[in-house]
Amino acid sequence: MPQYTSQGLIQGIVEECHVQFNQLPKHGKPSRKSNGQAEWTILAGIVATTPTRHPTVQNTDADTDSSFNNDDATSGSWDVECISLATGSKCLSQGKLSPRGDLVNDCHAEVLARRGFNRWCLQEMQACISRPENSKNKFRYIGDRDAASEESPLFELVDPRTQFHLYVSQAPCGDATTASLAETQSTESRNAFLSGQKSLAKTQENVQKSEKEENQGQTHQIAGSKHPRDTAGTELADTSSLKHPKLDAALTSVQGRDLGASANMRECDHILGFRRGRIDYDSVGVLRTKPGRVDSEPTMSMSCSDKIARWNILGLTSAVVAPFLKPIFLRSVITRELFDASALERALFDRIQQCACQGSANASDKSDSNKVSYTPHHVELYEGAIPFDFSRETISTQNGKDGVSVPPVASSSSISWIASEPSTAEVLINGCKAGASAKQPIQAKSRSRLCKINIFNSSVSLWRSIPETVLDRSKNNNLVQCMVRPNTVKEVGAKMEDITYGEWKRMAKGYNTNKEHLFQGIFRNWIRGDKTLEQFNINGDSQIKS
Repeated sequence: MPQYTSQGLIQGIVEECHVQFNQLPKHGKPSRKSNGQAEWTILAGIVATTPTRHPTVQNTDADTDSSFNNDDATSGSWDVECISLATGSKCLSQGKLSPRGDLVNDCHAEVLARRGFNRWCLQEMQACISRPENSKNKFRYIGDRDAASEESPLFELVDPRTQFHLYVSQAPCGDATTASLAETQSTESRNAFLSGQKSLAKTQENVQKSEKEENQGQTHQIAGSKHPRDTAGTELADTSSLKHPKLDAALTSVQGRDLGASANMRECDHILGFRRGRIDYDSVGVLRTKPGRVDSEPTMSMSCSDKIARWNILGLTSAVVAPFLKPIFLRSVITRELFDASALERALFDRIQQCACQGSANASDKSDSNKVSYTPHHVELYEGAIPFDFSRETISTQNGKDGVSVPPVASSSSISWIASEPSTAEVLINGCKAGASAKQPIQAKSRSRLCKINIFNSSVSLWRSIPETVLDRSKNNNLVQCMVRPNTVKEVGAKMEDITYGEWKRMAKGYNTNKEHLFQGIFRNWIRGDKTLEQFNINGDSQIKS
């Protein structure tokens, strides 16, 4: 495993991502078309670093986010390992989302890298059960400890000093780069966005006027906005959504969200506004969907800036991983192109640190003992010194040297590589493996290992490897019993095929409680996914009753 000194650690993290990318096959990587037009892409990687000097005292309760300046960290070298690597800058529009969990909706590099990290966690945890004496294990099974309860984590990192870092060749889309992209885009492109914004201004004014007439109650100030927010809804600064029924429905859901469920969230007076893509790019600190042309069908996916900010509250681990592990947080974010320290600090931390939300799982429960809270997790920000060979900036510079006048275009494909499956690099196009028929239903062999149905199966597989004694302790968890012990169907009253992905995700009670409070508070204007798209079983069959 490569080692770097503390002084060279940041550069080492970037180098390891580049080295791993260079070792991948050419398939799926950006290329140059016959007309001379070159493709570019964004590279992202989640990297693990561990001090090589063994701690004097073993502390299994240590925070996995140990500081760079602790004694063990600064007095030696670090083992550096790329865990999950991905490229991509595309995502599916709302009309192409699947109700069977067989497509990856968001193929931006950062999101794919995080999905790969969660799959790595599931596989490495299962490996430590099947090979407990393996010195290369990343996790340790602790489910058999006497103090363990049903809510206790079942695994922990072997070395609690291990830290995780996110490298991205270009700063994340959304709030971290809106201003930078506005400065770098062409005059024609800038005018197109402005024209689209102006053409919608009158509709926007009418909508907001109508809402104000209907809601004359208490107001809150939306962060990053010039307008007040009524208690029943979100500011519709981007009314292009009115042209698109599904996104309009999502926005309407946000606007009309029942505040009864969040009545105990009054302590949160910092609610982020919402924009679509790069519309109204002079507003900073707001939530945004992924960028897109004004005339394009919108996506339901939130920007990478918003998603990373959410990870800094809930952790990198997803809902299907949360029942097994304590939250794992990023230690640092390293970017190269469009690096703006102040914009990154605002997007990933400052705009969420003003919120100190508290609430309880039951809105009617006002007791202090049942209150939960979450605190934003600060990450260190660094500018990478090494350019990525296939970045937009690098390709454009090379085009200038070669006299190529055709501007580069974003690659339509994405790549996913995971350390737990090092011999396989997946190439994704339109949310599934490259080569899948666009006219036929997605076959199992064409599904990405990162799609919801496959992550669902990986989680179930891990549960099935848990020792019987721990499963006995989870006897009140009907979902686990039904999925892992089919012979308990009569007791549970449900079949394995009846359990949906959405229900499986909700098993992580603490994670979901914090997530709900987040969406009731500072992220109240987050465009949430359609729950009907999570109503599929472990076989990928939709459970929606027709």
